[in-house]
Amino acid sequence: MAYIAQLKHLIQNELIPDVEEHIDDIFEVIASQNDATPQERSQLEDMQALRDEYKDLLKELQSGDIDEEEAEQLYTELTSMREGSDEEDDDLMYDEEDEEDEDDYDEFDIDAEDDQY
Repeated sequence: MAYIAQLKHLIQNELIPDVEEHIDDIFEVIASQNDATPQERSQLEDMQALRDEYKDLLKELQSGDIDEEEAEQLYTELTSMREGSDEEDDDLMYDEEDEEDEDDYDEFDIDAEDDQY
């Protein structure tokens, strides 16, 4: 029963809130633009469908339709997907201001010919 409890906790306290936060963010963007792009509409629909899938999975867990072995598989899959998603998010959070421009240092470049001293 350990994986069933862990899976319930993961879905209730992490996955659903994360998806709902993402949905709220999309709504804020749409509201600020007074319209949604096709990509935003698609992303919103995908997030809403994912939230509904998590809620359905939670109902199945609470009704006992999922056994411990299946819960272990789902828990492992969802946590690995989540960890992979976090790594991708880190890559997307790259700040261009942190990148140094090579051209900024051209005046300090030293050629082998400059080693006269």
